[in-house]
Amino acid sequence: MRAIPAATVLTFPWRLPAIRGAARARSRSCYGVAMELDAPSGVPLSEVNPNHIVPVTNFSADTLWSIIAHMEVSTDFEHLVYREAELDAIWSITGFFLVTEPNSSQLEAVRQLRAGAHKAHDLVADRRPAEAAVVLRSFL
Repeated sequence: MRAIPAATVLTFPWRLPAIRGAARARSRSCYGVAMELDAPSGVPLSEVNPNHIVPVTNFSADTLWSIIAHMEVSTDFEHLVYREAELDAIWSITGFFLVTEPNSSQLEAVRQLRAGAHKAHDLVADRRPAEAAVVLRSFL
């Protein structure tokens, strides 16, 4: 699978521009308060709380790393529901990209990421978040 460049952050006309930096993204998220995370090098597990929803406003490497870090510590049913919602958001945003950017050079990579998000979602639904994290990690 082809990795999506870390600098890939999309802006869609129906939402605020994508923001690099968790604090600013957090304040504009429809999910409310979430953790500030140290990505893209990986998120320290001491800063990850599986009870928090990761704000998904794009499908950047930072966003994927945050979801992966939360998957790795998710154990309860509620945690898994949050991870499924985050993956649903990735699937939706990549779908919007495919429709609105049909001439993008990233089209095939985004198609693969969308399929990977679907597969990861199914793994989380089967209570296999560690395997879902491996799927997402393959895009980074």
